Amino acid sequence: MPNATQEVVTSTFHNCQIVCLLIALVLACGNVRAADSLLLLSSDNPAYQSVASTIISQGPTIRMDTSYPEHLTENATAHLAAYQLLITVGSQATEFAMQFAQQNSTIVSTFIPSQRFQQLSQKYAAEMKQRKVSITAIYLDQPLQRQLRLASHIKPELKSLGFTLGPDSLYMLPQLKDAAASMGLSLNYQTLSLEDNPIQRIQPIMESSDLFLVIPDQSTFNKTTAKWLLYMSLRNRVPLLAFSQNYVKAGAIAACITTPEDIGRFTAEQLHLIAGGTLPPPSFSPYFKVITNPRIARQLNLSIQTAEQLQQQIMEAEAQ
Repeated sequence: MPNATQEVVTSTFHNCQIVCLLIALVLACGNVRAADSLLLLSSDNPAYQSVASTIISQGPTIRMDTSYPEHLTENATAHLAAYQLLITVGSQATEFAMQFAQQNSTIVSTFIPSQRFQQLSQKYAAEMKQRKVSITAIYLDQPLQRQLRLASHIKPELKSLGFTLGPDSLYMLPQLKDAAASMGLSLNYQTLSLEDNPIQRIQPIMESSDLFLVIPDQSTFNKTTAKWLLYMSLRNRVPLLAFSQNYVKAGAIAACITTPEDIGRFTAEQLHLIAGGTLPPPSFSPYFKVITNPRIARQLNLSIQTAEQLQQQIMEAEAQ
């Protein structure tokens, strides 16, 4: 009986720790006390909370407060003055930190699309330089080289890669050219403006490409465009390589994705480096998984490997 009682007490204490952690994340108040770092979540979205809980459980042993921008809007400068390290989860938290981070502080922006991070970095570059704010990031999206490797495994005879770029993604063109050149691929693309009809511009690209890479762009890409891309993909028998699980479920053939837990894990690893005195550059997470739509592959008469096999091949290539 004593042993059984001890097990119950230990289990209860462990469960209380978990509950307290979740309460701290979800109900963080605006009266933030002084600590080594601040974990700032863009909202109470479950994905953000998952990133945050993984950071707390796997990161370095440092005191860490948690809060949301909406709780700190009054006298934000004073609130952030207590922290030298700001860990921001999502775009809203990152922009808030860029605006109000204090002299010589460090921002670790995580779970943020690379496009959005580039935009915000340019917008607040002068202010952060003046305050000597250091910054790095862990991107939510996937590196182009990884996506092109997946494309080549999906369609081994791939020669021509189609895509479109809008005003927010045009900066990616040099990277796309370099990645494609390293794999012997030709690029078939259009640059879209806000005035363009994206469907009319995409149609000839789709017709003359072996595979179409969907590159999200907030200025030109919307739900209507996404639906038309899926329709044109099936009509022209050109597979779509997407960027999200929902898009693959809707009819794209495959995508690489990184889960909130994966982002949290890599962020925790980067924080260990920072705690040791090294600030790593902005980077994509090495942790990812491949998802596929075998039904669409059959409709396109494509014989593709399993998602697990594709993921393993990409991981082996990246390890070389």
